[in-house]
Amino acid sequence: MTTDFSQAFAGADAFGAFWGDFLKRMASGGIPAPAAPPSPDVLAQIRRAFFDSMSQHADQFMRSEPFLAAMKQAMEHSLALQQATNDMIRKGLSAAQIPSRADADHITLLVRGVEERLMDRLERLSTRLDRMESGRPARAGGADNGKPAARRAGARRKSAK
Repeated sequence: MTTDFSQAFAGADAFGAFWGDFLKRMASGGIPAPAAPPSPDVLAQIRRAFFDSMSQHADQFMRSEPFLAAMKQAMEHSLALQQATNDMIRKGLSAAQIPSRADADHITLLVRGVEERLMDRLERLSTRLDRMESGRPARAGGADNGKPAARRAGARRKSAK
């Protein structure tokens, strides 16, 4: 595996140029001699020049193509590492025969499906039993199949409020 270091350190060259230019501008900023105490106005001007210069160069550096490419590459590597870690954990849990969160979620979905089917069936049986006890004939064609589920869903919505 060969690595092209010129591409890998292209951002470092821009970063070094940023700091070199920054230091040159600070050196030529007219800092007073140490014998004379600086006035608050001079210190404020130096501070303002320092922060203005630093913010401009930082903005230019962060908008540069090498920096953006490095950030994109770092994000891609971070996501790949996260995916590899998740795969490794999943395989380890599977090898140790320990259920994972995905397994528990899947089982929960299956149990909820069984519960829904059982509740529908109980509703239909209850409706049939009520009709038999009241002496009314059962409707032909199984038209009652949708009504119990709709009633139960409506009751669930009311209880959730």
